[in-house]
Amino acid sequence: MTGKIILIAGGTGLVGTPLVATLKQAGNTVRVLSRKPSNHNNGIFHWDPSKNEMDENALEGVTHIINLAGVGIADKRWTDKRKQDIIQSRVVPTQFLFSFVSKMPNLEQYISASGINCYGYDNYEKCYDESDSFGTDYLSQVVHKWEQSADLFSSVCKVVKLRISVVLTNKGGALPKIAQPIKMYFGTALGSGKQWMPWISLHDLVRMFVFSIEHNLDGAYNALSDVKTNKEFTKTLAKSLNKPLWLPNAPAFVLKLVFGEMASVVLDGLQASNKKITDAGFVFNDPNLKAAFDRIYHN
Repeated sequence: MTGKIILIAGGTGLVGTPLVATLKQAGNTVRVLSRKPSNHNNGIFHWDPSKNEMDENALEGVTHIINLAGVGIADKRWTDKRKQDIIQSRVVPTQFLFSFVSKMPNLEQYISASGINCYGYDNYEKCYDESDSFGTDYLSQVVHKWEQSADLFSSVCKVVKLRISVVLTNKGGALPKIAQPIKMYFGTALGSGKQWMPWISLHDLVRMFVFSIEHNLDGAYNALSDVKTNKEFTKTLAKSLNKPLWLPNAPAFVLKLVFGEMASVVLDGLQASNKKITDAGFVFNDPNLKAAFDRIYHN
């Protein structure tokens, strides 16, 4: 895969940074949309959807768009305003990008980040695939609106929606927050510990975005390597860190007191299948949780 002109929103974040580097190394032209002033020599192009600002030089000849924009789901307590911000930070930039679609006649594919937490948490035993309907809880509806906005592009090009699970890396996201108390000998499973945790390594997620371009994919794909219970996940992480787990599980009511509605991020879980992406030919480099932790912490 060489010679593509790829426009990335959210290209300086946890996933975007290594993805930009990987795409450039493969010989593609990568342009990153940023709220900072444009620096064309460095591939930075100014945009600000909230102010209807766009450096239209970014659009010239674009063949692929990757949209990773959106505020962190678990970065702040879920006030009514924060819940609205979570939705708007995903939907508004997508709609804004689509408003320029006529200026990108060479556009072949639009790839959107999405969320594995789109199916709801009503059926503990079920393993969800991409044909299942959206849930009715808040996070499911976030993803539903997110993907609806992405589907605007289906009128002009292929649309890929990668439904991302917990991303494993020590550079940010959930894993350092989970690992810190374990390193300090205060690690414990959360709530019942039985809730499912689908996960994927950052390494494999970046590869999946690249794979989506290389294989000209279309449609929704669950982005997960495997699923473990919270208890299994925590025990495996502690083993990789060579730390004991001796505390009882953190009670669900305490987590709800501390985090409010946002506690559902860690207390609720679901199983999902990665069969669709593997049937397309994708092979995970990190299919095993212990090996993934060891690569992250010991390589």
